[in-house]
Amino acid sequence: MISLTQDAGSASLCRIRHRMASSAPARSSSLQPTDWIQAALVRLAKHGLDDVRVELLARDLRVSKGSFYWHFKDREELLEVLLREWEEEFLQDIIPRLEGRRGREAVRFLLRLMVERAPLGEEGILPSDAAMFTWAAVSPQVAQRANRAERKRIESLTRVAGDSERAELLYLVWLGFVARGKRVPSSRKQFPRIARAMLQLFPPERRGGKRKRSGKRDG
Repeated sequence: MISLTQDAGSASLCRIRHRMASSAPARSSSLQPTDWIQAALVRLAKHGLDDVRVELLARDLRVSKGSFYWHFKDREELLEVLLREWEEEFLQDIIPRLEGRRGREAVRFLLRLMVERAPLGEEGILPSDAAMFTWAAVSPQVAQRANRAERKRIESLTRVAGDSERAELLYLVWLGFVARGKRVPSSRKQFPRIARAMLQLFPPERRGGKRKRSGKRDG
């Protein structure tokens, strides 16, 4: 049976890293920038862009509004960080973990990472894709950046999978999971089974390369 179970220590994939450099002096706070980013992602996915406001995020995190400004200049900077992190997430957090794998082995490992990232319960955090595509639906500028990021994702998938059509199909299945999981939370638990089915689209390579076609030679 194909193993798509979670590895120890892989939970870090479920968190969006914060790479924003800051020259401001360190201040004491129980929250980190990633806490504000995650809270913004949840609000963006569930309620839309208008609800990603500093006062609402502070209420969700049960802190004062002023603590937000220890980490971000304003709401616009937070939104830019959200978008930039999402653009880089797949190429910098996922693809490097394939460690030179190609073909079926790369797809198997990639699907396992996707299962690890997917919230399989009805409660919990949605993938960052859910938030970004909610935003892209109402912002042409964000849609343009999302489209560009998607092209890079599919190009990377094609390189590791070795098949452009199957790579795009794999990506579309993930998008379908994200969209349906947001609308029907109970459907999330089905993703490991779907991932195993997707792997069957990438049959094992025959030893010694492809077999020659049978039949007489021409001439």
